[in-house]
Amino acid sequence: MLRQSIAGLVLGEGTISNYSMWSAGEPNGDGQCVRSFNGSWYDESCAPFSHLCVFNASALSITHCVIIQYTNITCYWKTADQHLNISSYRLQINKTSCESKHSFISVGDCNTVGSNCSVQPIDSALHCFCADVLASTHSGSIRSPLYNFNGISAVKLPPPQIKDLKPSESPGCLQVIWRMTESIPTNEKCNILLQAEYTTHNQTQSQTIEAFSKKTWEICKLHPGSKYTVRFRAQDKRAHTHWSSWTSVDTTTPEKAPSAAPRLWRLIEPAEEAGKRRLTLLWKPVSWPEVSGVVLSYSASCHSDLDSSQWTCGSINASRRFCILTISDDPCHCSLTATNSAGTSPPAHISIPAHMDTKFPPPQTISATPLDDTRLKVEWTVALNQSESGFVVQWTAVPYTEPDSLHWEHMNKTARGFILTGLRPEVPYNLSVMSLYGRKAGSGLSIVAFTREGAPSVGPNITVVTTSSSGVVLKWDPVPLEKRHSLIRNYTVLYSINGKSATVDTCDEHTSLIGLIEGTYNICVMAHTAVGGAVGPCQMVVVGLEDVQVIPILLCALLLCFLILIIPVCMRMRIKRCLCPTVPDPSKSSLSIWSNTKPCQHKLPSLSPMSSIISVGQTSTYQDYGEKDYVPVQVFAYHTLPHDNNETETKIYNSTSAITYQDPKLTPAQAFPTHFLNQSYTKPDQVIPAVREEDPQPSSDDLLFDSLFSHKSNQADLCGYIHVSQSYAPVIMTVDAYRSLDLDECPHFLQVLPEDTST
Repeated sequence: MLRQSIAGLVLGEGTISNYSMWSAGEPNGDGQCVRSFNGSWYDESCAPFSHLCVFNASALSITHCVIIQYTNITCYWKTADQHLNISSYRLQINKTSCESKHSFISVGDCNTVGSNCSVQPIDSALHCFCADVLASTHSGSIRSPLYNFNGISAVKLPPPQIKDLKPSESPGCLQVIWRMTESIPTNEKCNILLQAEYTTHNQTQSQTIEAFSKKTWEICKLHPGSKYTVRFRAQDKRAHTHWSSWTSVDTTTPEKAPSAAPRLWRLIEPAEEAGKRRLTLLWKPVSWPEVSGVVLSYSASCHSDLDSSQWTCGSINASRRFCILTISDDPCHCSLTATNSAGTSPPAHISIPAHMDTKFPPPQTISATPLDDTRLKVEWTVALNQSESGFVVQWTAVPYTEPDSLHWEHMNKTARGFILTGLRPEVPYNLSVMSLYGRKAGSGLSIVAFTREGAPSVGPNITVVTTSSSGVVLKWDPVPLEKRHSLIRNYTVLYSINGKSATVDTCDEHTSLIGLIEGTYNICVMAHTAVGGAVGPCQMVVVGLEDVQVIPILLCALLLCFLILIIPVCMRMRIKRCLCPTVPDPSKSSLSIWSNTKPCQHKLPSLSPMSSIISVGQTSTYQDYGEKDYVPVQVFAYHTLPHDNNETETKIYNSTSAITYQDPKLTPAQAFPTHFLNQSYTKPDQVIPAVREEDPQPSSDDLLFDSLFSHKSNQADLCGYIHVSQSYAPVIMTVDAYRSLDLDECPHFLQVLPEDTST
């Protein structure tokens, strides 16, 4: 076979150097092996060619091959030059005897477009193998150098199987029961290694043993109450570079009571009730591995140092990290324990000083330096003569809303700085550092800091204190901390009048403007930070009215108008009663129950027209009432009937009786007898019976009834006439003499009245 060496060959667009090119042709029959440029030996039966091939160790090479016993051989390769535009790969694997390495037998081949390929099946790994890869391009083919390997050194075992994983009788140990998925010949078991790896809380430990040295395997030095991920893999130690895949399982070790106490802190605030304080206990969970399990609950309580008073939060859910108590101003001490399924932790203690106790001083200085948008570095200094046992750094976003927003960290006594993380830009943080003296804490030293400063979101609200003929005194409230977004550097007062404006800079929260002309000014205040500023609401201020304030005058005018409007509204009922007095409603009197029927109509004989005068007069015998003590008299009904004789009847009734008087001078055909029913009301202590006394010629002043009834028809109907009046106790007389009706003759006209018992 003709071999021609060239310094370089251009394939497509790339130039490849250091190649050995073989011409196409049939292989010779002598089986002569030819050494390639990289020193590998092969013959024509190992690598037959039927077309142009180029060997390029740098462009295409096999990295390694792996044998799965009785399953397949998988080889992996790499391509260094990505400009070759390779469209496919073909892997060819041959085997030979490891002793002679002379005659190769084809195992098989496979095609792929990736970087690995598997040839299967294989009968045994106890052979020597050679493999090469042929890459196809648009311009030709590239073949990798031959890769020769011993099959036993390329064996990769299948992963072992974990049958059981349970706690061991030994404390802190787990017992593992496992097996291989495929049978291993007895003479090969000594070559199998087993590796265990167990991980918890990002801490990994591993052990490697001979797999068949003992039936069970114990892994020890495990932490109690911890969750572990246990993994196993196997290896034939003759193939030291090939481990099997991992087989993993999760398990948890048995719990023990926590071996350490939680970390405890406190926040003291004034309470609404006098003599009381609001105490917030805060804690951090017991750290791993001292927690030795899962905490189920916490228990917190405080006891007074001066008396038997105590305050407790009871059992607290494990998800909470604080407890709020209302305690007295006296000194006290508090304790906290954590409980899991195996027991309770040692208690954590902290002392609460008495109110206004300043026995322990704070650090001397404190400073904060922004590192980036989410980090701040806090530093502090202390006096040389102080003997602190440690420090507590405390921080929270402003404003403080709930205990969960308060963060704190214990530091040792040599610490002089701490880096806060997880912060937000343009948010103010209140930072405090307190010195610890055993279980007691000193006063805190605090500052407000930002990771990144910004402009305020609102400006100050201005207030006018006083005005004069040529000036005004102003003050304003500071911008709320949560809306500053930085530290306020200074303020600017903006005022204008008639289109002219001016500014005054100040670092205080008040100022005086003097030398102003008379007029109305529009005044605002702007707050400035290192980044920018914001203007607050403006206010109109009148200057030059000799301290007469416009707003008080307007308020007085509004108050006066309000009083003018509200007084008539409040007095409307009284005014209404004066202008429109209450008129009695006749429908609510006893007359409203009378019948409208006319049952008392009688036919009279034909008489000539005549008139009858009914008069009620007063005599000297009437009841003696006062000028205003009137006696109401109601005439309920009346009726006329002819009389058969000329006898004269005179009846005297009391003030609640029917009174009838007959005049014997008239005949029955000329007059109407009248029957009256009256009801009178008298004072109980001044009751005088009413008597009749004739007054033949009463004067017009004595008339109580001034009515004229004219009879113009043959039938007289007087049942429809009703007259109601009020008078003194009357003496009722008629000018005609007639008889009086009996009570049973017209019963529906009668109204039973209460009997007068005053006489």
